[in-house]
Amino acid sequence: MKITPVLPVMLAVSAVSLGARPTTPLSTLLDRASAYVQSYMQTFSTMVAEERYVQDSRPMGGASDAGAIPAQHVELRSDLLLVRPNAADQWLAFRDVFAVNGRAVRDREQRLARLFVDQPSSAMDRAGEIAREGYRYNVGVKERTVANPMIALAFLQPEYRPRFDFRLDGIDVSLGEDVWIVKFKERERPTILRTPDNRNVPSMGRFWIDGASGRVLQTELETRVGDRVMTMFSFDARLGLAVPCEMRDIAWVSGTPVTGVATYTNFRHFDVSTDETFR
Repeated sequence: MKITPVLPVMLAVSAVSLGARPTTPLSTLLDRASAYVQSYMQTFSTMVAEERYVQDSRPMGGASDAGAIPAQHVELRSDLLLVRPNAADQWLAFRDVFAVNGRAVRDREQRLARLFVDQPSSAMDRAGEIAREGYRYNVGVKERTVANPMIALAFLQPEYRPRFDFRLDGIDVSLGEDVWIVKFKERERPTILRTPDNRNVPSMGRFWIDGASGRVLQTELETRVGDRVMTMFSFDARLGLAVPCEMRDIAWVSGTPVTGVATYTNFRHFDVSTDETFR
């Protein structure tokens, strides 16, 4: 499977200065970013957000091409919950769709958050069922499991870092004088991401990291099967936390690009049970 070039409008990035001399060694920069991500995960794994996710398919050569999917458009409104079971090495994202193209598909209620408060022992299974209920509204690939605004950020966890090669790629002066772009490429097998039939899907991409604090301002993930996901973060003064503000993604279905743009609002905490299954 070849990597298909991403649409230029899809993942445009800011101008970058490549001539600056590094003020922070790469190893120190990564250590600061890993410490930031570990602390971030503990806080963010008790939060839920409202997501507006617009998806479009754009046939490249016309819908009459054999195998091409037709032009489609959908706007999903969902509650997005990110949790991390103690036994797992990754965030698990669950979407609970409550409106499609402005039409309510169920009564608005915080079903996902309540699951992890009231019945954490069975919450994972039920949350998965709720997420699968919403898959049918997606354009193209129904289970868009890579379309997770936090997925690349999780690769900076200390247990994942040895699987990747990292290198500095300059400073993004539009984000700050000390914001470094760090490229990553997965070298270990089996890979973290896998196809439904268990084939390796190597990951690569970039992090935008503040040199002084290790805070991650932006992530970009690309896979060998052509998927791309970029997430931008912004500081929420009310929460005292940088939260995902926008995710842009692209997937390819029978040669047809399916693009998505998600925005996030109404972040709020929920209190999990004292059951040690979750933290």
